Amino acid sequence: MSRSERLYALDAARFMAMLLMIQGHTLDALVSPRELDIASFPWNIWHFLRGLTAPIFLVVSGIVHVFATHRTPEGKLPEALVWRRLRWALTLVGIGYLMMFPAQRLWHLGHVPPEQWTAFFRVHILQLIGVTLLGVLGLMLLTRTERQLGIAGALMGSVIVALAPATAWVDWYRLLPEPLAAYMSTDRGSLFPIVPFAAYLFLGLPLGSWLKSIPAEQRTRALRVHLPLGGLLLLSLVPFLASGFEWIVPPQANPYHANPGFILLRFGLALLFIGAVAWLAELTPRWGPRYALFGRYALFLFVGHLVLLYGTPWFHSIARLYPKALSLAEGGIAVLAVIAVCLGSVLFIEALRRRFHPAWFLLRAGAVAAVVYLMLAPR
Repeated sequence: MSRSERLYALDAARFMAMLLMIQGHTLDALVSPRELDIASFPWNIWHFLRGLTAPIFLVVSGIVHVFATHRTPEGKLPEALVWRRLRWALTLVGIGYLMMFPAQRLWHLGHVPPEQWTAFFRVHILQLIGVTLLGVLGLMLLTRTERQLGIAGALMGSVIVALAPATAWVDWYRLLPEPLAAYMSTDRGSLFPIVPFAAYLFLGLPLGSWLKSIPAEQRTRALRVHLPLGGLLLLSLVPFLASGFEWIVPPQANPYHANPGFILLRFGLALLFIGAVAWLAELTPRWGPRYALFGRYALFLFVGHLVLLYGTPWFHSIARLYPKALSLAEGGIAVLAVIAVCLGSVLFIEALRRRFHPAWFLLRAGAVAAVVYLMLAPR
């Protein structure tokens, strides 16, 4: 995305969603349920708002993906871009599974019990984003204009939302192998099945297509005014949609996964959030480049805070050593500490890259080499 095209409000929304995700994971992992009871006020509201983090991030990702895509004069994607997007999607899926790897050494895999394989196959946000981006890449290859892409994304997102009730009735583990069924069902612990979460990213495509089609000087206003108005319109329809679909949703299903009304509730609130952050970004123009910087390191921030909290298959960290053992005040301090370490690491790496350009490549290569060594080490 060129500097003239860049919408810092979108970078700010992605950054804010990441901060919400970090504080949510940290408090949930470390604070005692006696002090953080999601069944009582105000933590029930906090828990509901946590559920908006992924939809916000996915919608913004869909919008940004459109702006970051440049076609040839014939409307095709450059081959280098296709391979880069394919590699990125597969990298996300690979990192998602690596973080849940069920053994410390490759030759220990033969001794892994079934319940650990089930945990390994669960779908988390990285796998969901990676697989959905493969679908987005497919739509981009099939279309020739951003308008066509927007229409295709809207249709795909709408179909996923409409099929949510039917999907919830299916016993996917009887129809598909466990690694595939985990993408369609939460029965064995998957947190982000394709239905409904892929819909949010697909529905970001028509928004990105629309924003890209209007003059650059009008885009910020569109984010601040038109997007929230669309969110309010959706929210006005939610009661009718939720009650209208209630009778075909399985009683045991999570309504935010299976009822189109509740799925669109989260989508509408995501639009309101993006609009609110657009106003904040307007009030903090000097922070624009910082928002963009942290947005570029979104994967690093996500993986980094999880490693700080939970460790890896090769070492444990605070959430595994002291699970749900802190007071609320201690948990708040932990949130600030995790955020400070993550953001400070980004600033350090960026400063290092400016002085020594290959630094980021060497850090990534070193991380890959360390993982390979740990998997193959004799002890």
